[in-house]
Amino acid sequence: MLVRSAVILGLLLGTMSAPLAAQRVHQVKLVHGATDQFRFDPGRVNARAGDVLEFVVQSGGPYVVGFEAADLHEADQALLDQAIPDRSGPLRGPVLGGTGSRFRIVIPGLPRGKYRFTCVTHVAYRMGGVLVIQ
Repeated sequence: MLVRSAVILGLLLGTMSAPLAAQRVHQVKLVHGATDQFRFDPGRVNARAGDVLEFVVQSGGPYVVGFEAADLHEADQALLDQAIPDRSGPLRGPVLGGTGSRFRIVIPGLPRGKYRFTCVTHVAYRMGGVLVIQ
């Protein structure tokens, strides 16, 4: 009985001390470059559920980042919508003003795939990017 208890205790302690997967922060800069070039930098983010996606105004503004509903099933739209703080609309982040403005999303448990995001206020400039869930 004592040996069995020691084995169980060892297994429990081994699982508790196992390292947890690190939550990564993926920073995406919102940039207004020369000659009215608006872009996300980087324009592609590879991430996993639980990672943080942080949008930060580098220059220009105002910006509103939105995800494309066409890429999401209804249940996944609801998950992503709940993850976006201070929404300005469905699947849209808050209005970001000047340099340094930011907002963060903890990526919910979306299925693997590609999810497009755009700058709603600069859609005419084709300011877009993609979140790839691995």
